[in-house]
Amino acid sequence: MDTHPTFRVTVDMDRGCFETAMQGFWTLETLADFRRALEDAVARIRATGREPVSLCDYSGAMVQSQEVVAGFIAMMADPAVRSRRVAVYTGAALTRLQAERANRDHAEFRYFEDRDAALAWLFSPEGA
Repeated sequence: MDTHPTFRVTVDMDRGCFETAMQGFWTLETLADFRRALEDAVARIRATGREPVSLCDYSGAMVQSQEVVAGFIAMMADPAVRSRRVAVYTGAALTRLQAERANRDHAEFRYFEDRDAALAWLFSPEGA
């Protein structure tokens, strides 16, 4: 697994969705760059009058330091980066557990083992 910290954020304006992919072992600098990219994606979608949904590929991520996890928890408390629904997928048990713990106070998050299941839930009717 590549330990180099990287991420990708792509926006699908037609669906009001942004997709993130996280890889490697992050630093606080990586997290700050990620936050700016999320703020931009959320603002672009909200400018259309919609609340965004997001699909997060965590399959290339590593278990992160407690410092980065604490920063991620703090970031997710900010409405500027929040989505109406968040579907996270990863096949790795430890990274999934860490993501679940970091977001346990956010009911909009759901966790999946693969992208297809995550997408199916993300675009299903609300309450499903």
